[in-house]
Amino acid sequence: MTLSQTATFAKRFILGFIIFSVVGITGYIGYKIWYANYLASLPPKEDKPDTRFGILPKLKLPASKTLSENFKYSLDTATGSLPEFSKIVKVYFMPKASATFLSAEKGKNLAEKFNFDTAPQILTPTRHRFQIDNRILTVDLDTGNFVYQSDATPSGQKLDDDTQLVQNFKNFLSQAGISTKELENEKVKINFLKYDGSNFIPASGRNESQAVQINLWPKDLDKIPIVFSDVNKSLVHAEIIGSGKSLENFRSINFTFWPIDQSTFATYPLKLPNVAFEEMKAGKGNIIITPNSPEVSITLVYLAYFEAEDYTPYLQPIYVFEGPSFTAYVPALKNEYLSQ
Repeated sequence: MTLSQTATFAKRFILGFIIFSVVGITGYIGYKIWYANYLASLPPKEDKPDTRFGILPKLKLPASKTLSENFKYSLDTATGSLPEFSKIVKVYFMPKASATFLSAEKGKNLAEKFNFDTAPQILTPTRHRFQIDNRILTVDLDTGNFVYQSDATPSGQKLDDDTQLVQNFKNFLSQAGISTKELENEKVKINFLKYDGSNFIPASGRNESQAVQINLWPKDLDKIPIVFSDVNKSLVHAEIIGSGKSLENFRSINFTFWPIDQSTFATYPLKLPNVAFEEMKAGKGNIIITPNSPEVSITLVYLAYFEAEDYTPYLQPIYVFEGPSFTAYVPALKNEYLSQ
């Protein structure tokens, strides 16, 4: 092969290589674009619920005074329709403590924080009651939950501001050795009370009140709030007269706290909100606040976790339907995963 032929061959080889490279790169880029569009056109992959807790126990929702089917409902939300929710939701395990040989001593130590120096009345092996005059402390040795009651009445002492009252309540719990870590948030509800000569009843505002009920709410889970049998009262609440700086200012303290193991959960399918709405219409809703009118306007619908006063091993979700002078709860999980 001559030099001239070699040069011609080299030129053709280089040209062919360039053409092959351009075609190859263009084809590769085209393939990547097509594949990206193909993936984008596929329906999103849905997580499947693991339902690893199996069939869940029936929710301990409060009994309704009337059937939810006795009312006519109109949907008057901001959008005019029901909101959309994810198709699955977490259900959390709630461990329950059990009494140990130290539990009675812990109960005695708690009683001392409330200025009780007497031996307890043993109601059951796990429930002790301490009493001096009209002051009563009942302690659950299993859980550490307790109820304190006194007959404190208004003394003319001016109520502290809301922030100070809340802080005084938290300080008292802390001094009693009760952790409020899970309650350390801004979600607090204050209900004003007035004295009618024999009982404390709801007041319209601070100006006419002699006492307050302070409710400490637990933190939201996955941006989902926690609700209770009473929409205006949490499981941790106190009635305070005046400042709340001393025990004498506390009419009552209810401390019911169920720990939630946020590392142990299962996922379950949610029923669609329109299914829950139809169930409420059919009488399967639990009315928490009963309206005065047979016609109910639903202005807000949201998902919440429900905590009962009594222990339950799982924290389950519910749908909350709200309107003027109306609140109702409907279990949110698909019915086949709930004990009937």
